[in-house]
Amino acid sequence: MVSKEKKGNINRQITLKDIAKQLGISTATVSLSINNNPLVAAKTREKVLAKIEEIGYVYNRRAASLITGESRMVGLAVHDITNPYFTEVCESIEKVLSQQGRMSLLCNSHESLKLQSRFIAALVEHNADGLILCPVAGSDLTALAPILKRGLPTVLVTRDIEGADMDFVGNDERLSMRLATEHLLALGHTKIAFVGGGIEAQAAFERRAGYIDAIESSAISDKTPLFFDCENNPVSGQEVVAEIINSANKPTAIVGFSDQVALGVISGLLEHGLKPGVDMAVVGCDNISESSRAYTQLTTINIHKSKIGQLAAEFLFNRLKDPQIPIQRKIFAPELIIRQTCGSKLV
Repeated sequence: MVSKEKKGNINRQITLKDIAKQLGISTATVSLSINNNPLVAAKTREKVLAKIEEIGYVYNRRAASLITGESRMVGLAVHDITNPYFTEVCESIEKVLSQQGRMSLLCNSHESLKLQSRFIAALVEHNADGLILCPVAGSDLTALAPILKRGLPTVLVTRDIEGADMDFVGNDERLSMRLATEHLLALGHTKIAFVGGGIEAQAAFERRAGYIDAIESSAISDKTPLFFDCENNPVSGQEVVAEIINSANKPTAIVGFSDQVALGVISGLLEHGLKPGVDMAVVGCDNISESSRAYTQLTTINIHKSKIGQLAAEFLFNRLKDPQIPIQRKIFAPELIIRQTCGSKLV
C-alpha cells in the first residue's frame, strides 16, 4: 500500500488490487497470501510473494489492522535483558512468535514500574495483540490495571503476581534453592551461606525460603541462616566475597541466588587465593551457558529456560484463539547439575 509506481510525472501507490490484477487472482487471495493463511495454496502464495518482491511492494500493516483487528505485534517485557537467563527465555519466545507470523516489541524495564507502565500504555495505544510479561519487582494488580481494563491477552513469565487471573509459566524457585542447599548439606557442609537476591521480588523470596527449608529440615545443630545480600550480577558477587571470608561465622559453602552471582563469587575467591570446590564450595542457580564454560565449571540448578519461553508464547496464542479458555499455568521442576565447584570429594 505504500509502494509506488511512476506513470509520467505522477507517483501512485501500488495496491493489493494492482498485484491481484497482474497475477489474475482476487484481492482477497493476495491479502491471505501476505498473511500466510493456510487457505491459500503454497504455489499461489509463492507467486504473490515473488511479485511483491519484484515490484517492491510494502504491506501497510496499520491499515490492515483496522480491518482485521490484529496488529500482528506482541509485547515482550523483562526486567533485565542483560541477564543470560532472559536472553534464552526471550530467544525461545521470539522463535515461536516468528513461526506464527508475529513480531515482538521488546521492553527492558530495568526493574522500573514507571518504564513498565509506559510500555503497557504504548501496547494498548497501538492495539498490540498481546503481552508476555516478566513483571518488575513491586508489580501488583494496580500496575496491571490498563491490561485488565483493555482485556489485553497477557502471559506472566518467571514472576507471578498475587491475585492476577492470568496465564503463567515459571520455575519452582523454592525447590531450586532447596535442591542446591541439600546437595551441599549432603556433602558434609554445616555452614552454608546464601548469597545474593537483594531485590524484593517473588523469586528472591521463594529462593530464600527454599534455602531455609533445607537448613531447618537438616540434622545440623546450628540452623541459623547466613545471608549475604548483593545485586544479581557477577560484579556484586565478586565484591561480596571479602565480607564472606572475613565474617566471624565464615561458611564453608556458598549457594548463589543465581549463576551470575555464583560466577562472581568464583572470581572473588580466586582473587583472594581460594580455589572454588576445594577451599570453598559454590553452587549457583539457572544453568546459564557461562556456567559450563567457566574455568572451574559451576555446579548449578537447571532451570528450563527454553521451555519456559516456548510455552509462554504457546499459552498466549491459545488465549488469542479462545479468550474464554481456563487459566493456563505451568511450573517446571528444576534439576541439580553437579560439576566442579561443589567439592564433591567431601562425600
